[in-house]
Amino acid sequence: MLKSFRDNIRYLEIPDVTNQIFLLLLSVIFIFSSDSLFLKIVVPLLNLSLCVLIIYFVSHYEKKNEIEKKKRSWTRFLRFWYPSFMILFCFKEIYIVMVGFDTGLYDPELISIDKWIFGTNPTEFLYRFNNPFLVEILQIAYGLFYLMPVIYAMELYLWHRYEELKYAIFVVFFGFYLSFLGYVLFPAIGPRFTIHNFLNISNEMPGIYFADIIRNIINFGESIPKGVSNPEMFAQRDAFPSGHTIIIILITYLSHKIRSNSFYFYLPFSALMIFSTVYLRYHYVIDLIGGIPFVLITIFTANRIYKGKINFGNKPLRNTGQ
Repeated sequence: MLKSFRDNIRYLEIPDVTNQIFLLLLSVIFIFSSDSLFLKIVVPLLNLSLCVLIIYFVSHYEKKNEIEKKKRSWTRFLRFWYPSFMILFCFKEIYIVMVGFDTGLYDPELISIDKWIFGTNPTEFLYRFNNPFLVEILQIAYGLFYLMPVIYAMELYLWHRYEELKYAIFVVFFGFYLSFLGYVLFPAIGPRFTIHNFLNISNEMPGIYFADIIRNIINFGESIPKGVSNPEMFAQRDAFPSGHTIIIILITYLSHKIRSNSFYFYLPFSALMIFSTVYLRYHYVIDLIGGIPFVLITIFTANRIYKGKINFGNKPLRNTGQ
């Protein structure tokens, strides 16, 4: 059995190994930092179980011959789509870690940097141009971000560009996980809690139809109970660096590198979405600027690791099989 397990491990590829390492790192963080004996035991066991499951999914698919790999199956689906679950899962584990930490927030320092650069708080300055139609458009763009990694992966998956998809999974994994580590090192909750009154945002920045619905869904996803008087106590400490900025720039970069026609959608969308993070008070401008080094590190690392391993070709995506 041990030999079989070792044989299965060798089928793990770069993005899979990256995910395994991060799960183990989270387990170590819980073991040495959590005050809860329950979390010290349960979280590492859960993460270890996920590692084993991923090894099984990946090896079961990668053992197949090329003809079998092209056939529709749950094995193929799980092999390429487990990352969507893992990103959400790790995001919430990071939340549990940080809410349990008795550490200060870096919001005062981030506010000071923004003021030093601009002479004022950018979110307060932008409020002068508050408009329900603009709020509606930008809130929709901000909300759509959460679907963008899945939409982009779906494009590669449906065109059967599996090697490029593995490269893209690594880039997105690495970008997300670097940003998660940034949250641990520089916890901050953002201007909607510190500069503005979070409980009054819907009145101050109303949309038209969907803005408030999307806003509430995002708050729910970030574990902020509706109607509490102290939402900052529940808020995800994920302002710095801006994960939205990191990931949407990486997706735009991927769509260009893999010569996808979707690049002409992602380029303007990324600019609109990045602007929305400040206009809608989710981020300080320094959060966006702070995300740039994470983008560069991710791209540099991915290109070094994958150098010569993938032929991205010189033509746009085209269907290569079933």
